[in-house]
Amino acid sequence: MKCIVIGLGHFGVALSQRLTALGHEVIGVDYDLSKVNQYKDTITTTIALDVRSEQALGSLPLKDVDIVFVVIGKDFGTSLYVLALLKQFAVKRIVARAISDVHKTILETMGITEIINPEWEYADFFALKVELATTIDSYVVDIDHVIIEWEVPAGFVGRKLGDVDFEREFGLKLITLKRLQEKEDKPTVLSDLTDELILERRDILVLFGLHKNFRKLGVQLQ
Repeated sequence: MKCIVIGLGHFGVALSQRLTALGHEVIGVDYDLSKVNQYKDTITTTIALDVRSEQALGSLPLKDVDIVFVVIGKDFGTSLYVLALLKQFAVKRIVARAISDVHKTILETMGITEIINPEWEYADFFALKVELATTIDSYVVDIDHVIIEWEVPAGFVGRKLGDVDFEREFGLKLITLKRLQEKEDKPTVLSDLTDELILERRDILVLFGLHKNFRKLGVQLQ
């Protein structure tokens, strides 16, 4: 995948470096030359550019990339101006960072359909992780739904899987289960989940559902 990341603040740098590490072709763009030079070895390509200039922005290969991320952290006005130009240039896919509720509302009225706020999203994830002390990992599906990998609580160890009705009791769907087999360092996904399966210590449940239902489960297990 080819992408452009506009704004090399903390999130923009982390995003660019991660995408680069995953093998994607990334152009990191910022007006600050010192940032461009600082991260040139960890991002595919870095360019110092005044994105407030229509001519300068248009010099980027906007038609040749799969996605443009606009993740400018603080400058509300510049973010909106850049997004308006990108829409004018008919960029095929734009992901924009919202820095406030008002900003998000404006982005939506501009027709931006992919809007992120890493601070809000991570805060919600981390708060839930603190509440559910056995949470291993999670994936935010949308503002209400999440997929969580959860180490089997002590109260479930030794019970048959069929005796724990996550969907009926808690409104959570069990997607799969991971188990650490003997002499293995990493857990194995069990493809055949039967009602007779006995839950073991260190098993990992992969569950899908609403945030509030995970909290409900957490409260009942306390």
